[in-house]
Amino acid sequence: MSTSVYQGDEKLVFGIDLGTTMSAVTFSHLEDGEEPHIRLVTRWPGQEDAAGDCKVPSVVRYTSHGEAVQFGTEAVENLDDLENTSIAKWFKLHLHPKTMDAGNHLTPPPLPQGVSLKTVYADFLGYLFTHSRQFLDSSTLDATGRGSLWTRLKSNFVICLAIPNGWEDAEQAFLRNAVIAAGILPYNHDRERLKFVSESESSIHFAVKYAGISNWLREGTILGVLDAGGSTVDTTIYRCVSCVPQLRLEEVTSSECVQAGSAFVDQAAEQLLQSKLGDSRYGTADAISAMVREFERRTKRRFDGGSDKSIIQFGRDFDNDRPRVSRGRITLTSDEVKSLFKWPVDAITLSVNSVLARAGGSCEAILMVGGFAENKYLQSVLRDQLAVEGVRLISIDEATKKAAAEGALTWYSKQCVVARATRATYGIETIVRYKARLSSHQERLHDVWLHADGKPRISGAFSTLVAKNTVVQSDASIKQSYSRLYKKFPGPTELSTVSCALYAVDNASPGSWRTDKYGSFR
Repeated sequence: MSTSVYQGDEKLVFGIDLGTTMSAVTFSHLEDGEEPHIRLVTRWPGQEDAAGDCKVPSVVRYTSHGEAVQFGTEAVENLDDLENTSIAKWFKLHLHPKTMDAGNHLTPPPLPQGVSLKTVYADFLGYLFTHSRQFLDSSTLDATGRGSLWTRLKSNFVICLAIPNGWEDAEQAFLRNAVIAAGILPYNHDRERLKFVSESESSIHFAVKYAGISNWLREGTILGVLDAGGSTVDTTIYRCVSCVPQLRLEEVTSSECVQAGSAFVDQAAEQLLQSKLGDSRYGTADAISAMVREFERRTKRRFDGGSDKSIIQFGRDFDNDRPRVSRGRITLTSDEVKSLFKWPVDAITLSVNSVLARAGGSCEAILMVGGFAENKYLQSVLRDQLAVEGVRLISIDEATKKAAAEGALTWYSKQCVVARATRATYGIETIVRYKARLSSHQERLHDVWLHADGKPRISGAFSTLVAKNTVVQSDASIKQSYSRLYKKFPGPTELSTVSCALYAVDNASPGSWRTDKYGSFR
């Protein structure tokens, strides 16, 4: 697999992964004929003692008047000790479409009163971008005499936003409006300046770079990538089309996206702690929040499924409420911690098995990336499950990095994936000639009408353009021939533009009708 160089106009590209619990930003200065180099933003306010860590908490603190006053670590720890404030966290969950609900019944934390979801996104995206620009200015040196990178290239920079596999047009439109509201791009910006890339596609570019797969990846090899993040876990299966002169991959079937990320473990921990300490003086909202933060920061990440007890160190030596709290610590048994993982791990396993079954063939390995993927217990459960199918699980030890943020820029400059599987069946509503011998036509007599040509027709038929799970080349187009009847000879205006609604159905075989026999939308 050879190293490719960038070909095109000089530009700055930013990769943003706004995650449920943590976010990250990368940037790259692209020059014609040069190999792209990707840099991580590794300095964030309030994280001076964590130099080199690119991840920043996805949290915004608001005043009672709806003013954003703290972000990231500063907002979590409330370093300025602001009173009468509240935080917006896990706000990404509010944007998930209902189609991604895996039966988890998770209720996202409410947003601060009077603050809209668009405002939170705009405020946090603005924060990410502002500090990324400051990091860019302070960490790059102009040796050309042409001025700073930002001064020269601020008029045409590009943003690549990594989004869950299950986010479609509605969520992308929301994010575009939030970017505009943040003042990052103008209202009339060139749409090519804001690109959306699925987290799984970002992750495969990241995984190929760090997993050391060049010694076994061959043309025809089938491999998968599992991106386990804060709220979603995306799994995609690829086939290697070629390795040289450039790596080219194609999706084998549509990807899976399930809401079963690490945030669900944190929520289960919060519920367990509340039940154990509800009648204790350490059962307050602030105390439980401190315990959950410590659980997320250390206890959860260290848990490997062994029999050892897990300790949450949240207080000081004189914080006691024995036997539950001793010297500022609460102890959980291994079975208690396993119970916190049970629902997400089961959902992830089911999702992985589902996509492997659809893919068929022989998947050689699944590359595991993302913050939740660092957990040893999740790794061990999945490794055992996949071993039964003869599939290897490869975890990538790049814990300080954010796979989707870095992979988004690799995707922009290299575009390894050359074919993708459709996540829905797409088609249009058509009119068909009435045939009395067909029972489905007889059921729709109320939709029968006489056309201008004197022949009976039925409305509400569905014509499939491309079925779900169909692999389509990235440079291909889907074509289908249709005809339209006019009552009178159409004029030039009517013939110049013909439009119709395009429908997406989450079903590989949606049938022949857009409506049921009662005329209701299916």
